[in-house]
Amino acid sequence: MPLYIVGAGVSSEYLTLRALQLIGAADKVYIDVYTSIAPGVDRELVRRLNPRAEIVEATRRMLEDEAWRLVEEARERSVVLLVPGDPLHATTHVALLLEARRRGVEAHAVPGVSGLQAAVDATGLQVYRFGKTVTLVYPEEGFKPYSTVETIWANQERGLHTLVLLDLRLDEGRAMAVPEAVSILLELEKELARETGREPQIRSALLAGVARAGTSEQRCVAGTPEEVASASYPPPPHSLVVTAPRLHPMEEEALRLLCGCRSCGRR
Repeated sequence: MPLYIVGAGVSSEYLTLRALQLIGAADKVYIDVYTSIAPGVDRELVRRLNPRAEIVEATRRMLEDEAWRLVEEARERSVVLLVPGDPLHATTHVALLLEARRRGVEAHAVPGVSGLQAAVDATGLQVYRFGKTVTLVYPEEGFKPYSTVETIWANQERGLHTLVLLDLRLDEGRAMAVPEAVSILLELEKELARETGREPQIRSALLAGVARAGTSEQRCVAGTPEEVASASYPPPPHSLVVTAPRLHPMEEEALRLLCGCRSCGRR
C-alpha cells in the first residue's frame, strides 16, 4: 500500500481535491504537529473527512527518529501524512520520502499551497527579487544564529529581499512571533556589526511582518523595524521579510496598500 505525504496548504481552507480524496480513503492519517502550523488542520477535521481512519499526531520523534516505522506501516495499509503547507519544503519530509524509496515502499508527495509563497504574496513584493531564504532560530546558551544576519546582509548587497522564516518549537509550546523576531535580529546584528566592523543594515531597512499568510486572518505590516515590531498580529505562524535597499515603485505601492506601510518612499 502507498504512503502519501500530503500538503494541507496554509489552512484547512486550502485542502486540494486530491488531498480530500486521499484523506477520505486512508486507513491511517498522521497529522504533522512538528514542522509548522496550518490552522484548522487537526483531528476534528480528519475525523469529519474519514470517520473510520486511525488518527495520530506525528511528533518530531515519529517523523525523524522513528520514520522507518511509518514507512513500514505503508506496506500493509494506506497511510497519509498530512503536512502543513507544501509537503517537501521541510527536509524532514524529503528524508521520509527517500527512506520509503530506499525500502522499496511506494510513496508519493502531493503538493499543497505553500506557506512560503503565501508570505511573499501577502507583501506584493516581486518574487524574482528574493534571495536565499533563511530561518531565524531562538538563540541559546553557547549559540547565536549570526548566520541569519550574514545571509540577510549578503542578499542586501545583491539588491535582494530576504524571506525570514521564524522558529517553531511546537513540542515546547513555543512559536516565534514577528515582534520577538525583530528584537532578536536587531540584537544579533548589533553584536555582529561590533565584532566585524561592518555597518548594520537591517536596522535601516524596511521590513514586512506577515502573520497567518493566505488565511482569512492574514495580516501584513510593513515599515521600519520599530513600526513592524510594535504592531499587533494574530497568532503564529509568522514570517518576516527584510526588503532590498531599493524598491521598485510598484513594490512600494504594494507595501503601502497591502501592508499599510507609512515609511515607504521616505528613505
